[in-house]
Formats: sequence, structure tokens, C-alpha cells
Amino acid sequence: MFEVDWKTPHLWRKTATSRQTAPALEGDAKTDVLVVGGGFTGMAAALGARDSGVDVVLLEGNEIGSAASGRNNGLVISHHSKASPSEFEAAYGKTVGARYNRMVADAAGVAFGLMQRFNIDAHQVQEGWIQPAHTEATLARARQFHDEWKAFGADVSWLDRSEVSARIGSPYLGGWMVHNSGHINPFAMTIGLAAALEREGVTVHENSRAVRIERLQGGWRVFTGSGSVSAPQVILATNALTGDIWPGLKKTLVPFKVFQAATDPLSDELRARILVGNPAVSDMRQDLRYFHYDRDNRLVSGGTHTFWLDEAGRGRAKVSRMLGKAFQAFSGEPEMVEYWHGTFAVVPDRKPRLYRLAPGLVFGGVYSGRGVALSMSLGQEIGRWAAGRRTDEQMSLPVTNMKPIPFHPIAVQIANRAHAWNRFRDRRP
Repeated sequence: MFEVDWKTPHLWRKTATSRQTAPALEGDAKTDVLVVGGGFTGMAAALGARDSGVDVVLLEGNEIGSAASGRNNGLVISHHSKASPSEFEAAYGKTVGARYNRMVADAAGVAFGLMQRFNIDAHQVQEGWIQPAHTEATLARARQFHDEWKAFGADVSWLDRSEVSARIGSPYLGGWMVHNSGHINPFAMTIGLAAALEREGVTVHENSRAVRIERLQGGWRVFTGSGSVSAPQVILATNALTGDIWPGLKKTLVPFKVFQAATDPLSDELRARILVGNPAVSDMRQDLRYFHYDRDNRLVSGGTHTFWLDEAGRGRAKVSRMLGKAFQAFSGEPEMVEYWHGTFAVVPDRKPRLYRLAPGLVFGGVYSGRGVALSMSLGQEIGRWAAGRRTDEQMSLPVTNMKPIPFHPIAVQIANRAHAWNRFRDRRP
């Protein structure tokens, strides 16, 4: 169910520049910090460690950008997944909760800052993110989010019914906007960040899947099919593609499959009425609804299926119907000419994870739908932590043991087949 045909070009890959693939690992190597996983978390961790002055090797099982980091919708958002700042303080305590909220509030700015630092062309647009509300209940929740982030000092604003409907081009009751946020081509960001790491002195090996970890005196040895890397500190940043490399780790997260779809480029007339000012948008429905423009003015959206038979045809039709209903500027249902899918990871409480699996071996990530921005902030912290520049007490997340999900196989099926129930919940006032 969760296999991805990562070699077939999709929209983000088609519209990004090319990059020379890094060589696979051959033979045995040593380093100070080894990162396993070449998504945003892993690459940001490699950067954080390298900026701390240590030698770093990064292993990617396929090619950079082949998994969720390069295939998602590209929203860069400074906001939690489903929770408010006060709820995170309640969960983590005032000190750590405030530190985590600060990391989230700054996350989109950090991501866009990396693009500026390394001159990465990720088709970035930093014109804000809008979260509109479609019911009175979601309107109250949106107001809570706005008010708490405003009190925290984040750059947010409230949009009333007329303003939010005019900005989006679709009727909503109100909503709020996070001004430091926006959208990117995520595949272009992955290859740009990989090239930046190589210029900074990180040794990157693609097509080098880690298959086994062996404990050494004072560290670890990670094996691929054609070599190994030994290091005193190892960061696992495998997220949804976590396999059996460490016992029980994959049972701490739920792989969740989603698809993306895009129209042909829209006319100037349509763009004057839909997503005015080029913001990123995702509303508060349980059944996913989100959209933004790409570099060439295609409208990009997506969703998920309960069953994946004829996924492309059904996915295009589903998004076409949704956009036709959402935007009155369309005369009918727009044709969706691009389609692709990917898999990310979720956990029941929607809180990222930071595990110490053993001395010198850590796992970090799992963002439950807010990973593009947050992964680049948390990843760098994890890299600095592994390099000895941060203590457990200074981290923005509690460092814990693994938290297996009870009845994991059942939880995976429920999470990936709950969409009919979510659509029913969306119809409630």
C-alpha cells in the first residue's frame, strides 16, 4: 500500500532543475555524526551537525527527494498540527512548551532563511498561509489559534468573513493568517539543500539503504548493501519509511498515504479571483482541503483515498469536483492534468518525536502534516544535539524512549481508512 514509484517524474520534479546524484557508499568509512535518511529532517540534522564543526556522512536509501520531503504539497507553515500553543505548554510544561512554540513560530522563517543562505531556487513564495473556517465550531477554533499566537508574539492577523472569502475566492466564515509562511516546490528544495550540504563538506551517499546497525565500543556501525559507516553518534531520520533497522521503531508511527494533483496554468482572469496575492491555504476540514499556485500558476491541491484502486483517475476526479465546488470562478470542474502520491507519518497525538534509542543513537521527526517548515528547524537542533552542542535540557522537545502505538497494524488501517467518517464530521455545524 505504501510503495511509491519514485522514479516516474511528477510535477515538482518536472519543474525543478537537475542535480548530479551522489555516489553510493562503497567500502567502509568513519565519521563523527552519521545521518540515515535524506529528507528534510535528515538533511537539516546534517547541516546542524556540520555547522557545529564535526564531520558528517548522510545516507539516503534511494535518491534525494524521492520520499515525502520531495513529493508533498509544499506548504511552509508556522503552526502546529491540530493544537494550540497553550495545549503544547500543557503537554510539555511551561519551559519546554514555550521553547517548542518559539521553534514552531519561527519555523517557516527558518526554512525560507535556508533558501536565502544557500541561494536555493525552490520556487519559494512567502506571501503567508491562510487557515479559513467553514463552520461555527471551526471558526471558534481558528480564533483560538489566532489569539494565542498573537499573544505569543507571532506575526498573525484575523480575517473576517468578507476578507477571507475575497482573498481565497471561496466562501468561508472567517479565518486567520500567518504572515511568515508560504509555499515552495519541495522537490526543488530537497535537491537544493543536498547540493548545499555537499558544498559545506557533508559527505552524501544516495542509493545507499541502511540495512543493519551494529553496536561498537564507543559508537555504532551502520551497514548498507555495499559498505558501512562507523560513528559515535547516529541519527535516524527515516520517518514514514522506517523499516526494521531498529527493533520496534516502525511501530511508533503510522504511515499515511496522500496524493497531489494540479491543473494546467490558470489565466490572469482566474488568478485575479482565486488565491488573491498568492497565499498558501489549507482549511479546517478533517477531509484534507488545501491549495496554492506553483511557479507556472497551476493550482495544486490533493487529498487521500480510502481505497487506492484506480487511484489516479479517482484522485483527479475528486480534486476536480472539490475545486469546482470551492471556487465559483471556475465554470464547471477544472481538469487535473498532473497526479502523484507519497507517504508521510502521523502519530495519534500529532506531536513530533525525539527518541534516544540507545547511547549515541537517536530518532527524530514525525510531523503529522506540518513537516516542511518544522523539519528544517527541529532537524538542525537534532544535529547540534548529536554534535554535543545541545543538552537534553536545552532541546525544544522532550527526549524520551520509544512510544509504541498500541495495536499498531489496526491503527495503520484505521488512520488510512477513516476518510468517510471525516467527511461526515465535516458536514456537522
